[in-house]
Amino acid sequence: MNLEQLIHIVELTKVKTLSQAATNLYISQPAISQSIANLEKELGIKLFHRTKSGTIPTDEGVAIIKKAHDVVKLIEEIRLEAASAKLTLSGSLQLATMPAQMITMVKVIAQLKKEHPNLHIQVYEQGSLDSLRAVKEGKIDLGMLAIREGVLHDDSIVFESLWQGKMMVFVGKQSPYAKRSSIKPEEMLQQEFVLYNDDYVHQFTDDFSKQYGDLNILFQSDYDTAIHSALAEGLAISVGHDFSLKTNAMQFNEQLVMLEIEDYVQPNVHFGWARLKNRAQSPICDYFVSRFKNEFLFGWKS
Repeated sequence: MNLEQLIHIVELTKVKTLSQAATNLYISQPAISQSIANLEKELGIKLFHRTKSGTIPTDEGVAIIKKAHDVVKLIEEIRLEAASAKLTLSGSLQLATMPAQMITMVKVIAQLKKEHPNLHIQVYEQGSLDSLRAVKEGKIDLGMLAIREGVLHDDSIVFESLWQGKMMVFVGKQSPYAKRSSIKPEEMLQQEFVLYNDDYVHQFTDDFSKQYGDLNILFQSDYDTAIHSALAEGLAISVGHDFSLKTNAMQFNEQLVMLEIEDYVQPNVHFGWARLKNRAQSPICDYFVSRFKNEFLFGWKS
C-alpha cells in the first residue's frame, strides 16, 4: 500500500468514473485501474462496484476510503503548512465565485488573512458567464465557474476542473418524493419549482423544456434562504447541481434530499477555477488555489 493508491481511491470516489479520475490525476486509465486492483488484492476486499450512477464504493470500501481520505487530507495539510511557512504574502487578489461556493471561500480567506495579514482579498459573487467575462477582461485574477463539458474552447483561458457532475432535483424531507432516489420528467412537470437565478440553472430549464416541456416555476431567487425555506415548507421543489451536496453536505443530510432525473440526457458540468493564460500567475493565486482545493476536497465529512 502506498500514498498514490490512497489518492487514487479518494479521487475515484469523488468523480465516480475511472476516466475522469485518471484525467484529474494526469495518469492513464489502465494505470489507475491497475493501482486500485492491486490495493483491493492486498486488502482482500472489493472497494468499488459499478452502477448506472458510476463507480461507487462498496459497503466494505466506505470505511477504508474514509480513512484514506483522512490520510491524504493530513499529508496535504502538512505540505500547505510548510509552503505557508516559506511565504510572506502581500498585495491583492481579486476573485469571483458562484453563491454555492461562498461558504468554502469564506473559510479559506479567513485562514489566509490570519496567516498573511497584509494580504488584501476582494470577492465578487456572480454567475459563471459574468465571471468568465471578468477573467477575459483582466478585471479579476480568478473566477469560479460552472462550465458544460466541451463548451470552454478559449485559448486565452486556463481552466482547472475540481468537480464533474450533473443536475439533480432537490426536495424537502417532508416531500412525498423524499424517500425515493429518482424522479421522472413527467412527474417534474406536475410540480412547482423554485430556482436559483444562475446561468447553469437557466441552461437546464431551456434544455429540459426542449425535451419534455416547460417547468412550472413559482419563483427564482439569488438567495439560498428563500430556496431552502420553500423546499422545507413543501411549497415547491428545485433543481441544482450535485456539486451543491459537496459544499453543503450537512444541510442536505438534515433538510433536503437529492433525486436523479430519470431518462434525461444532459451534458456533464465542470466546476473549477478559470484564469487568463497570458496573465502572470502570482504566488498569491497559486497558494490560494491550493488552499481552496484542500478545503474543497477534504474539508467535509462523508
